[in-house]
Amino acid sequence: MLQSVKKVEIIVSYLEVPAVLKILKKNLVQGYTVINNVSGSGEHGYSGDDLITNSYIMIICTELAMAEQLSNALQPLLKKLGGIFIVTDAQWIAH
Repeated sequence: MLQSVKKVEIIVSYLEVPAVLKILKKNLVQGYTVINNVSGSGEHGYSGDDLITNSYIMIICTELAMAEQLSNALQPLLKKLGGIFIVTDAQWIAH
């Protein structure tokens, strides 16, 4: 059976991953996926295959309140150091 969830996607420099994970732990997030060495292009041009690579972090929140809590907790870090924080509606198979 499918369950509606919020998918949180965070893209930051790999140097910032420990700080993001610390915030996730402080906010009691237990499940997440980290994919290192991602590349892409945005308003600042191409990013990847250089000295500073990006990491992609995905979190599934079963409640909107948790996604909002994470947004508030990560906003100061993202404002200071840059990065992307996206929340989308998704569905997953409840298990």
